[in-house]
Amino acid sequence: MGLPLRGNLRFVPTLFDKQGAQLLAVGFLVLSRTWISDRIASLNGTTVKYVLEQDKASFIRLIGVSVLQSAANAFIAPSLRHFTARLALGWRIRLTKHLLKSYMMNNAFYKVFYMSNKSIDADQRLTNDLEKLTADLSGLVTGMVKPSVDILWFTWRMKMLTGRRGVAILYAYMLLGLGFLRTAAPDFGELTSQEQQLEGIFRFMHERLRTHAESVAFFGGGSREKAMIESRFKKLVDHSLLNLKKKWLFGILDDFITKQLPHNVTWGLSLLYALDHQGDRAMTSTQGELAHALRFLASVVSQSFLAFGDILELNRKFLELSGGINRISELDELLNAAHSVTRGSTTNKRDFHSEDVISFSRVDIITPAQKMLAKKLTCDVLQEKSLLVTGPNGSGKSSIFRVLRGLWPIASGKLTKPSQNTKEDQWGCGIFYVPQRPYTCLGTLRDQIIYPLSREEAEMKSSKLYAKGETSVDNVLDMHLGTILQHVRLNYLLEREEGGWDANLNWEDILSLGEQQRLGMARLFFHKPNFGILDECTNATSVDVEEHLYKVAKSMGITVVTSSQRPALIPFHSLELRLIDGEGNWELRSIEQ
Repeated sequence: MGLPLRGNLRFVPTLFDKQGAQLLAVGFLVLSRTWISDRIASLNGTTVKYVLEQDKASFIRLIGVSVLQSAANAFIAPSLRHFTARLALGWRIRLTKHLLKSYMMNNAFYKVFYMSNKSIDADQRLTNDLEKLTADLSGLVTGMVKPSVDILWFTWRMKMLTGRRGVAILYAYMLLGLGFLRTAAPDFGELTSQEQQLEGIFRFMHERLRTHAESVAFFGGGSREKAMIESRFKKLVDHSLLNLKKKWLFGILDDFITKQLPHNVTWGLSLLYALDHQGDRAMTSTQGELAHALRFLASVVSQSFLAFGDILELNRKFLELSGGINRISELDELLNAAHSVTRGSTTNKRDFHSEDVISFSRVDIITPAQKMLAKKLTCDVLQEKSLLVTGPNGSGKSSIFRVLRGLWPIASGKLTKPSQNTKEDQWGCGIFYVPQRPYTCLGTLRDQIIYPLSREEAEMKSSKLYAKGETSVDNVLDMHLGTILQHVRLNYLLEREEGGWDANLNWEDILSLGEQQRLGMARLFFHKPNFGILDECTNATSVDVEEHLYKVAKSMGITVVTSSQRPALIPFHSLELRLIDGEGNWELRSIEQ
């Protein structure tokens, strides 16, 4: 079992950080609890001794000591739980930051979802699985330290009471029991991993229904969706029942070996002690000493077997923990592979940058399923020479844009394109993509247009439009966005939605598909790139609105590369790239205006 995470993640805390101090606190509290358990065991025997001797003064003092020890124990137990929870939270923060950094960098999340040959429930792993893993891991810290300390402490106590013979009997039983239980234990790690995977699938089915609720309702597909959800739930329930049954059967065996059968060992060790310390049984003091020793011995043996049981429980916890670790490690490996693809394409030097041209030179485009979509694609798009990409559905039009964006690696050839990053010394960027599926982000109406910039970044960018001191930064941004809304004929949203620019709604449900696509074009006009890559992003708008949007783009100096089958868009382009056969051969031709 291991956690082979990529990068420079320092998972084990040092003595000089907050988690290191928390780990030391956990160790100190565990030692304190073991010492108090020993004192309580001694008090149990001493109580019987004072009762037999009828020593009232000593008994009252003993009660006072017991109250103080109980108060200390009451402080230690919650404090131990607190620091254990803080350890879990600290590990969760580290792991989450590490995975999120890798997950969101260079569009790795896209590669995990769309280019992996297996279904990955990344949302389940980054949330529920990670939270459970860190909680189990922190619990394992105390689960390892406490029984180890208890075993050493109470072994020493056992040797003082029964000598080496008693220790040998105790350890022989422990080793035999440990070996037997490890042999009989099911593969809890695999069972846990499968259960978490089924939980992720069941959760995904509900999230999918939420995303497509309106479409399902229009089709009247509630019964069909219910059947599919119930089938996934049945698989989860069946596996959970199997897991519970195995835990129940193993629990019976574990309880018998670690909690019930040890009583016989306790009686045997008590007999050994009594035979070695016979003395004058008629004397009350001798009877008190014997009762004290036997009661103390019983407590020591009981604590030893509790520690032994905890050690045996560690085996099951390790197995269950390995299931969660495997799921997190698998996600990290996939992210590593996704970044390797990105680094590989960079290492092969197939990507070049030029601010005034998009050029495909003998580029092969192959799907993740190894299907050839474009063979030796050669095409140059200069500024003010817009390109229209045509072809039937499934021909590979969107795939050309995926390669252009860097979502898919280049199999061979050379690609030259502008940088997508916004220039610091001027307005606009080199290239901007408007995908086929409209995307409305979480946030205000303002955020829908400036995405993916934050408000602060957009205000800084908009301030370049006007001389300093003429107006406030807030007004500069909102004035500019108001002009863009007029361009896409959505300025009525400012009056329709309460709150204006600051209206924070579920825009995917509020806006129609055509309105969402016009917001996508508003983003294009806000970022004002040299090249705009438009993947059938206006097919839900009317022809007149679509033509108007392309006229606005042309007036702003944006050279568009469009994927579309609408003849009305032909006049807005100078070149056409179309598929000519099923072998992945494309033809570039000029469009006569």
